[in-house]
Formats: sequence, structure tokens, C-alpha cells
Amino acid sequence: MEIVTYIIIVLVAVFAIMLCFCLAVASFSFENYYEKHKEIDQKRNSLGLSTLEYVTELNKTYFNGKLQVSRCAEFQDHYSHGRIALSDKTMSSNSLASLAIVSHELGHAKQDATSDKLTKHWNLIKVGRICGYFFMPLMLAGIVISVLNLLGVLEGLVFLILGIALMACALLIFLFACILKYKEIKIEKEATDFAIEYLKEFLMPPEVEDCKQLLKSAGLTYWASLFRTMFSWTLLTKKDTMFR
Repeated sequence: MEIVTYIIIVLVAVFAIMLCFCLAVASFSFENYYEKHKEIDQKRNSLGLSTLEYVTELNKTYFNGKLQVSRCAEFQDHYSHGRIALSDKTMSSNSLASLAIVSHELGHAKQDATSDKLTKHWNLIKVGRICGYFFMPLMLAGIVISVLNLLGVLEGLVFLILGIALMACALLIFLFACILKYKEIKIEKEATDFAIEYLKEFLMPPEVEDCKQLLKSAGLTYWASLFRTMFSWTLLTKKDTMFR
């Protein structure tokens, strides 16, 4: 019995440590990214390249000039279906932060050009968003029916099974959201790897290292999103959108 007790204590301690670590990442990674971005944004690349010039050069070299460049609102730079959208501020900037961010989006462009994993992921997110609308109604209905069954208000095995089934469906949606967020982490990591290879063609090693640190900090925000979803039930961290 003592051995079993020690094992339980160790497992509880390990779980508590992991929970604290995950909650710390979930709570502080976004702030860390903003601080890192502010720091790297003050540094200019040694070639004096603007982000638009950089994108144009890589577009010619790796995408045969087929990648479309459009404008978007500030802080909404992104890649989608053969188009990279940049704000006016990003286009004209020659900061290392801007080059790092746009390189990451170009990494997504490479993923889209060489495989269908990005398109499949986007499609799954669309499905997830629809499923997400049913998560809370299913969970609440399942809990209410189960409680009423236990209190004898709704008698019969059928109501107990129905309550459990509804909660199980809600949990499957929750699991689906967690799986998609984990897959997103892998996709973002690959895009970052591509980004670093692009940056190495233009920047000096210390500059590449600064960009790596920013992209690594950005990568933590995706882990934070996963942890926020996983541990939202604890009420110890901010809620995050299940499917984004």
C-alpha cells in the first residue's frame, strides 16, 4: 500500500508541475511575443531591403512570380490561397521583425505550393467551426438530462444513456479542437523552418538568429492556444477560440 501511495503522490506532483508549466505558457507567451517583436522591430536588416523588395525577390525565385501580393490592415499580415497580404507599414519596413514575419507567411506559401496539407487543415477548421456551435448546447443538455435522471425527475435508462451520449459528443468536439490545434503547431513549425532557410539567403548569421528568436516566440503562442483550450475548464487561464 505504501508503494501505491508514493506512486499516486508522484503522479499528482508530476501532473501539478505540468499543469503549472502549461498555464504559465498559456498566460505569458503572448506578452513575451509582443515584447520580443518590439525589440526585433527596432533592428534594420544590413542590406536595407524593404519587405516588399524581399517578397518580390523570393516570389521570382521560388514561385515563378505567381504569388500575388495585396494590401491588408495593420497587424493582419497573412497568406491565403496563393496570395500574401501585407499592410503598408510592413511593405515599406526594413526591420528584421517584418522580414521574419513575412518569411513565415512565405513558408506557408511553399507549403501550399508543394502539398495539400494547408488546404486540408483549413477545410477541417471550417468543419470544426460548425461543430463548435454545438459544443456548449450538447454539454449543457447532457449535464441537465443526467442530473435530472439522477434526481429521479427523468426516470429510465434511456435518459441516462442520452445524457451521457450528449456529453460524449461534446467531448469529441473538444478533442477534435485540441487535435487541430496540435496539427496547427506542426504546420506553423514547418513554415518557420522554411522561413529560416529564406532568411539565410539574405541576412547575416546574427540577424538570422534574431529572426529565429522572434519566430520561436511566435511558435509558443500556438502552444499557448492549445493549452488554453485544454485547460479552459480549470478557469485558471483565459479562454481561447476552439476553432480559429
